[in-house]
Amino acid sequence: MNDTTVMNRKLNEYKALVFDLDGTLYYQRQLRLKMAWMLGSYYLCHFWRIKELFVIKRFREIREHWDELSEISDNSAHAPDEGKSLEEAQYAYVAKVMNCTPEMVRSTVETWMYEKPLKAVYDTRDEELLEIIRAKRAAGQKIIIWSDYPIEDKLRSLGIEADGMYAATDKRVGALKPDPRGLELIMEDYGLRPDEILVIGDRMEKDAEAAKRAGCDRVVLPKDKRNREKLYKSIL
Repeated sequence: MNDTTVMNRKLNEYKALVFDLDGTLYYQRQLRLKMAWMLGSYYLCHFWRIKELFVIKRFREIREHWDELSEISDNSAHAPDEGKSLEEAQYAYVAKVMNCTPEMVRSTVETWMYEKPLKAVYDTRDEELLEIIRAKRAAGQKIIIWSDYPIEDKLRSLGIEADGMYAATDKRVGALKPDPRGLELIMEDYGLRPDEILVIGDRMEKDAEAAKRAGCDRVVLPKDKRNREKLYKSIL
């Protein structure tokens, strides 16, 4: 075991397995290649809408560093808006930076980050991990999905059912990883202790760090299929 795998029980001894979604249930690199091709093809033919590409890029950057941006002084012209939901605040922030409307940001993000990628999510799925999830759920372990992004449509695309879904944009959560708020809610809702949960994700600085802050065991999956399969053999 190393820093990417901290397990104090056997896999089947945890009461709940908490999975990240993006980059965990599917291979992120392959999906990004597919989406790059799709975006390039579309905006080559709709070049007058090219600003949308920059909106997508800025939205991703802002989401990645939202915890830092939230500490910006209120005197800043681009400080995040207080009193809004996480989702609304991020759309409003990007709109300020990009000099467009929050509605334009929302529409662009929903189209290119939530709707268009669904087929690519299925095409790049981690089939072995999905089979593990189905088997563990059938055996009685709780399967919970905890993500920084909306969950339901992607889970449906993957053909997976879960006992619970917790997205950063949910009103009850309202916090991005590595904030452990989502895990704290999971423990509260299911009456679980930290040592009864295993968090499985693909990022040390987000998924593993959040699990560490909550006192939970964690596994960070490799980016490539070969090394993932080796890991699955070692922990099953």
